Amino acid sequence: MLEIGNARAPTCVRLATSLATKIVSDLGARVIKLEPFGGDPVRHKPPLLPDASGDEPSALFRFLNAGKTSLILPNESTAMRRSLEALLSGRVDGVFLEEGDPIRASLDESSVAVVEVAGWPTTMPTGRRLSGFTALALGGLLDMVGSPQREPLRLGGHQASYSAGLSAFTAFMALLTQRDAGHAAPPARISLIESVMWVNWKAIAGVDDTGGAPTREGDGSEFQVVRCLDGWIAVVFTVTEFNNLRDLVGSRCLHDERFATRAGRVAHIRELYEYLSPWFAVRTRAEVYAEAQARGVPLGPVCGPSDLLDDQQNAARDFIVPLNDPSLEGLRLPRLPVLWNGRGFAPPAPREPSSPTSFAP
Repeated sequence: MLEIGNARAPTCVRLATSLATKIVSDLGARVIKLEPFGGDPVRHKPPLLPDASGDEPSALFRFLNAGKTSLILPNESTAMRRSLEALLSGRVDGVFLEEGDPIRASLDESSVAVVEVAGWPTTMPTGRRLSGFTALALGGLLDMVGSPQREPLRLGGHQASYSAGLSAFTAFMALLTQRDAGHAAPPARISLIESVMWVNWKAIAGVDDTGGAPTREGDGSEFQVVRCLDGWIAVVFTVTEFNNLRDLVGSRCLHDERFATRAGRVAHIRELYEYLSPWFAVRTRAEVYAEAQARGVPLGPVCGPSDLLDDQQNAARDFIVPLNDPSLEGLRLPRLPVLWNGRGFAPPAPREPSSPTSFAP
């Protein structure tokens, strides 16, 4: 498998391509990562490792590229093309590349499964250089969270890039299935903005149902995040779970007929949370979680990275695993969140030294 980096691709697209090939690599394929001349700029993107130095100080780069073989492409176009031709003359099942790469046209007639990762849909006029933040905005996701009285909130992590990376991996598997069935399949094209629109599917369903897309409601939202003694709790419940939540909190005011139906609760949502919030304010996240579980109410504590390391469910599913790299002893990373016949998939050990080497055809 080849991952071809384009020096002109924005970082958000680069992260999507790297996540797609990370999944392929973690599942057992050999991935050769071809970095543009000068190296992948993600090598120096935060968060950085505690002893940040050398060619790979970035923890983000390590997460996305553990187990891959990295090579640096030549800077001169003829030498670059010859290098790629030399690689493609061997067994290659798939190529992941980024929009604007000149090698793309030469792969149209190839039997290799080709997935192109782009920022913009082909149907949308290309604007300024895309970022993860603008992809979230143009896909509508930033209009789902926060208060309408303030500027949109940036979501944590790289949600536009990672949803596009998952889409690129899914497209790649579909292409392999087509090939194995004896059918020729054209290259697939995945864009970040369309992937965000897919994640934000409720906006489309809302338009179909009510004539308007759901938008930020702030403290008028049915489901909110409320303070507790040591952090925050996400209060999410279905229609059938409200009575259990009401009994959990134990306020007589919640038996008022204003809150007897979902329509009534939505109409009086601020009063509802005035009665709910005091119960949370005097309990820790662990206490809320335990008491809610006992009542069958799936309330969720808001966790930070250190909380996830100690989370009992993560521990039981062996979700956080050591990086199989002796040069980074003690570093742990989340593995793919799937089990196959009880087996998890962790990043493989590096096949070659982690520092990239220049490619010589």
